[in-house]
Amino acid sequence: MTVYGTEQVAGPEGLTYAVLLVRPPRAAVVAALTRERFSGWVGPAESGWVSAVPDRPRGHVAARRRRVADLGAVVARDLRAAVVAVLVQRDELLRLWGYDAATGVIAYVSDAHVAFPDDEDAYGALGLEGARGLATLAGHPDAADELTELLGEELGESESESERLMAVCRLLGWPQWLVAVDSLPRRVPGGPDADAFTRLRAGRTGLPGVLTARAVAVVRRNE
Repeated sequence: MTVYGTEQVAGPEGLTYAVLLVRPPRAAVVAALTRERFSGWVGPAESGWVSAVPDRPRGHVAARRRRVADLGAVVARDLRAAVVAVLVQRDELLRLWGYDAATGVIAYVSDAHVAFPDDEDAYGALGLEGARGLATLAGHPDAADELTELLGEELGESESESERLMAVCRLLGWPQWLVAVDSLPRRVPGGPDADAFTRLRAGRTGLPGVLTARAVAVVRRNE
């Protein structure tokens, strides 16, 4: 079981959560996510990255039924910026997508068998060739070899993908509290207070966002 500070961030049931990490100033990120009618929380800038946490990590997170990876690509093109999309599924699978403006840098899957259970030939990690590009995108090109090794490791029975992600965060200078964003809308353990996040519902805040979110719920899927 992984523990962050004094609070559990993963348990036997495994956590599912997603995060977008975006390089530009926070105001530009909020504006881009508003245009895309994003639903979730936008955190403060930290270590040069702005985090956005969708409220439906595996489902549609923005307009035109975009999922987190799709939204990452759109925001990267829109802002001509570095964007990384992260998805952890039940702590059994880690997926990473990286974009440098319109260029895709990495599409990583930690365990092909978990990601594609119907494919008998699926095994091991996919997309390791993009690790060097991801390290460069994050501003740590010297970490490329260590990152490749980390992403290629097969986890033991007592290890979780949140632990792998935390190690990636340490290596690339991302906020380590990303592994605890599942706690939103409560305070993120080890991270910012809940009121440091801007809550967007279909790109809007406050009551208009609540009402708009109800309308779009009929076309956005949770999975």
